[in-house]
Amino acid sequence: MKAIQDNNLLYNTLSPLVQFGTRCHYQSFVVKGEENLPKDGAYIIAPCHQQALMEPLAVLNIAPKPPVYLARADIFAKPTIRAILTFLKILPVYRQRDGQRNLDKNNHIFDLSRDVLLDGYPLCLMAEGRHNDRHHLLNMGKGMFRIAGETQIKLGDHPLFIVPTGIDFDEYERPYANVVVNIGKPIPVQPYMEQFRENEPVALNEMRKDLAVALSPLMHDIRHEEYYDEILTLSQVLNRTMRQCRDNFGKLANNAWNRFLMRQKISQQLDAKAADPDEKYNKLMASTRQFISLCKELHMRPVDVAEHRGIVGTLLSAAIVGGLIAAIIMVPAVRWSFFFFLLCFPILFIPTHLLMKRLIADPQFRSSVNFGVRFLFSIIYGIIIAIVIACGKGFWMNDLLAIGPLWGLVAVGVIYLGAISSASIVNGLKSTGNNLRYWLLKLLRHRKMKKLQEIFLELKDYFK
Repeated sequence: MKAIQDNNLLYNTLSPLVQFGTRCHYQSFVVKGEENLPKDGAYIIAPCHQQALMEPLAVLNIAPKPPVYLARADIFAKPTIRAILTFLKILPVYRQRDGQRNLDKNNHIFDLSRDVLLDGYPLCLMAEGRHNDRHHLLNMGKGMFRIAGETQIKLGDHPLFIVPTGIDFDEYERPYANVVVNIGKPIPVQPYMEQFRENEPVALNEMRKDLAVALSPLMHDIRHEEYYDEILTLSQVLNRTMRQCRDNFGKLANNAWNRFLMRQKISQQLDAKAADPDEKYNKLMASTRQFISLCKELHMRPVDVAEHRGIVGTLLSAAIVGGLIAAIIMVPAVRWSFFFFLLCFPILFIPTHLLMKRLIADPQFRSSVNFGVRFLFSIIYGIIIAIVIACGKGFWMNDLLAIGPLWGLVAVGVIYLGAISSASIVNGLKSTGNNLRYWLLKLLRHRKMKKLQEIFLELKDYFK
């Protein structure tokens, strides 16, 4: 029987497609610290865990060899699902809630995990052992470190490393958001081995502590739970202001990496003050809660208040969108080009994430299921439409250039262009809509919007 890490032709064929789909699922897919992945020695990739499938997919995009993952065993219950997960190089790991009888099965799983590392393939274990719906590092289990210690014994002098990896999503459920993968310096396991042989629990706790210390600075880790919502909101709404202010943190360009860094810095500063808050800090938290409440009342995202365009920019972008719509309606070449694009890649305009909110109870699974639905739909639909266009005959096919089945390849090209441009198109349209709505609310809900703006100015004053 083949080992789970062994070469698989079908997996190797599909993997680049999945990696491409993952990157297209985001506006920006930023990777920092790839040079920290060990060139010599086995290693365990240890990411933080705030989504179900999206962190493993992010890891798939950075690992030089196909990684093998460990996931909670309850999702392996159905034989079909188990076969699919095994094909995807995922092993089950049993938890206390699965019962003592099942916990004993972990011995075999740990043996398989050690074999993965001994064969030179990366092993990926989520550092916290469970997903978390907050930008907050949870306490870690011991399974990863037990595997690391036992593997290092078998490796002898050959090094084994644990690679802390921060993964940050600026939006958990909305497609075409941004993701940052921040790979830290590898932690060698060998220095813990003397303690591991003498007193394993102590060595495991030392490894847990050191990984937490290494991982926290690589992610957006809001430590203070009482003020979590306020600190998260402030890290978002003050982001542009702080990036443009040289006096506080230094002026930073507007990109996904710098926005992540600024969320970190704002949160760290507010976390530090939360331990011993003064009157000014308490007033800031109270104002932030009022700001959040007003945004909910007006059905606005807090960041739209902070980063809306001016009225001239809003009207200009609306005019461009309006012009494009008019061209689609009035110009036949533009209209047929648009409908051909829509025929080839309709998933662009289907808001599947809204359906996920109704169907999926656990919010950490919504983005993962949404990605899977959009990815599979795009692949299956793309194959069908390429065949239909290549082979079809009819009233509209007769009007196309006489190149016959090559139109199927044109359709595939349109699907590719649609996939790589989806984030820019959708986010551009959303931005225009949100900015129009902001100025419409300024007109229709003037008193509420004025109050919202006054509070926002109070929040900005805190960092002056």
